Amino acid sequence: MNNNLVKEVQNALDQWLEAFNNNDIEALMNIYDPEVVYANSNKPIEIGIPVIKEGFLNSFAIKPKVFFKEEQAIAVEGLGYIAGQFRLMGTNPEDGSNIEESGRVIVIFRKNKVGQWKLIFDMDNRPPDVTI
Repeated sequence: MNNNLVKEVQNALDQWLEAFNNNDIEALMNIYDPEVVYANSNKPIEIGIPVIKEGFLNSFAIKPKVFFKEEQAIAVEGLGYIAGQFRLMGTNPEDGSNIEESGRVIVIFRKNKVGQWKLIFDMDNRPPDVTI
């Protein structure tokens, strides 16, 4: 395992967190690989940026903020993996109530031909043992 590659992948995830927390759909979609596979625990598997973009636009209605706690990061030439816990908070636009979710996420990044780390696989679930 190469520590410099791990840092590069962690930096790509940090960019994702910043774009998501700023509700910046264009910056967020720029982090995804065109062939992305998105496996959210609340809906069927989605493939490709146009499909996941619509879902993120809908989720931005609650003005979400996500916090992330890394549990594992591994990277080799061209491929990196990060697993961890997340906590998402937002506000229901209809009644102003708080929305909170927490769970685990696994993201896999692939380095493209021009040297950018792009998110190729994004999966989350909501198990009972998440602590953040």
